[in-house]
Amino acid sequence: MTEQQHYPVPTPDQVDALMDNPDLTWEEVPATEAPPVLTEADAEEVMVVRSLRMPLELDRRIRAEAEARGVTWSELLRDWAAIELAALSDDQPISRADAMRALASIPPRRTA
Repeated sequence: MTEQQHYPVPTPDQVDALMDNPDLTWEEVPATEAPPVLTEADAEEVMVVRSLRMPLELDRRIRAEAEARGVTWSELLRDWAAIELAALSDDQPISRADAMRALASIPPRRTA
């Protein structure tokens, strides 16, 4: 385990001195430069980052399975999470990787 980095904690007097500094300025961000407001439709496509601790062997098995399926580690875990959550709500989804394999197994249509 790595040693946690410690940064100096300012004293209340140091914070007061910083805030009273005449060179410190606050400016309003123009509306044209403000970050966009996230709509509900956009929010459905946002990906969030999560940190996860797991045993090394479990990580290796997941990576090997993802590689065997031709997907990333993240895609595999997203699929597994979606499948488990769907099972909890009595839905019957399949993973994207399984759908692609099923579609690939269908022979092409022959035209006469």
